[in-house]
Amino acid sequence: MKYVVVTGGVVSGLGNGVAASSIAVVLKACGLRVTFIKIDPYLNTDAGTMSPDEHGEVFVLDDGSKVDMDLGNYERFLDVELTGDNNITTGKIYQYVIDKERRGDYLGKTVQVCQYSSAEISSPVDGREGAPDVCLVELGGTIGDIELTPFIEALSQFSYRAGNVIV
Repeated sequence: MKYVVVTGGVVSGLGNGVAASSIAVVLKACGLRVTFIKIDPYLNTDAGTMSPDEHGEVFVLDDGSKVDMDLGNYERFLDVELTGDNNITTGKIYQYVIDKERRGDYLGKTVQVCQYSSAEISSPVDGREGAPDVCLVELGGTIGDIELTPFIEALSQFSYRAGNVIV
């Protein structure tokens, strides 16, 4: 699978999602199967309890996940079915890592965020059997936000490991 990473500029909400969706439509027109991962740097585990005034509208996926509206755009642009697994938030990563640490899954090792964030990026889904050809990864927020630092590092590690990432 190939990965294309779309990041924000200096202002959030000015078209990352629409740009990613548009790129995906072009790739689909070329005969490729495309899916998405949306990364949001907030500590909330989903967008369900966030104020629309601060974050925008919430989109509810078929599996009941409450996510960023960009995932709704992705579904409509490509006619795919996404799940909550296509949306990564800092809160979801922290919850996942803390739950595993509490169970003893790390066997006493020091737990670090970046290595587990990059693992989540590598397993996108699109509601169909088999792996897609391309996964667009949208890194939400603005590139200067300190909250994005773990994800930027995770994407760097991931691109080194995967070797097929376009940023």
